[in-house]
Amino acid sequence: MKDQEHTTLRRSGQCCYRLTLEYDGSRYAGWQEQRHARTVAGELRRTLCEVLGDTEIELGGAGRTDAGVHALGQVAHLRTTTRLDGETLRRRVNDLLPSDICLLDVAPAPLSFHARHDALARYYLYQIALRRMAFAKKYVWWVRDPLNVEKMRAAAEVLRGFHDFTAFSQKGPADHSLARGALTRTASKLVDVHELTVHLRPNLVVVRIGASHFLWRMVRRIVGALVAVGTDKLTLDDIRTALHSRRPNETIARLTAPASGLFLERVKYAREPAGREPVDLMSRLGIPAEREALVQARKKGRRHPPSHSPN
Repeated sequence: MKDQEHTTLRRSGQCCYRLTLEYDGSRYAGWQEQRHARTVAGELRRTLCEVLGDTEIELGGAGRTDAGVHALGQVAHLRTTTRLDGETLRRRVNDLLPSDICLLDVAPAPLSFHARHDALARYYLYQIALRRMAFAKKYVWWVRDPLNVEKMRAAAEVLRGFHDFTAFSQKGPADHSLARGALTRTASKLVDVHELTVHLRPNLVVVRIGASHFLWRMVRRIVGALVAVGTDKLTLDDIRTALHSRRPNETIARLTAPASGLFLERVKYAREPAGREPVDLMSRLGIPAEREALVQARKKGRRHPPSHSPN
């Protein structure tokens, strides 16, 4: 299918909107529109065209999430000749969208705004379950082996920074999720990973990663490698060797984490606050810490959970 993100001809009287949305990617073949597959962007386009009465809209997303990957703060640009109040447009679109896609915000934007090219950084989070979970199976990767979180953090320190991430990527669609600038326009394998943290939560390990741009499968392969270090299947020297080789690595490829635990958390643009409070994802999914506290209380034989849930 023709890539609508590269449309250069603009119609007279067009206006532009910045869309922010969340979605459960479990039932979709990714964000990007495909001719013979159901995708998030395809569902969004169909609904927008119906609401706006405009079949020639231009729609483009900040990140081309893969099949099964979710989003908490995907950003898209919409160019159309139909003008509607942002809140009215949001409500009408949500009334028609599938229940696993939700438009969170619609705001006017300059006609030149491009969700992908104007992005300065993207942030992903990955959830690793330390036990079997009945309510969150679609949103975690259950690792049965014991995980050494301190070793995972040490591996994250090795990977953080400006590196060639060829060993942690796979050849995919050209110009995948790139930001503006000469470096990314050449689809360089050099990526500035300015944030890579490993947090221990109740029965969860949450990996957060922020970078200038991402190569195809890069986040899932980094997470897989961190887990391999945490389970003593790889060493820190193995990570360093793979990183410095600047070549595809079959071992790293075999360790690719599943899509289920991955979320596009947010996208950063110019003139926006540098910091933002991380999402408490389990609460957002309707799985609050109180439930986990109740489980722990029952295991310890207490009748009631503690009054304050663990963070």
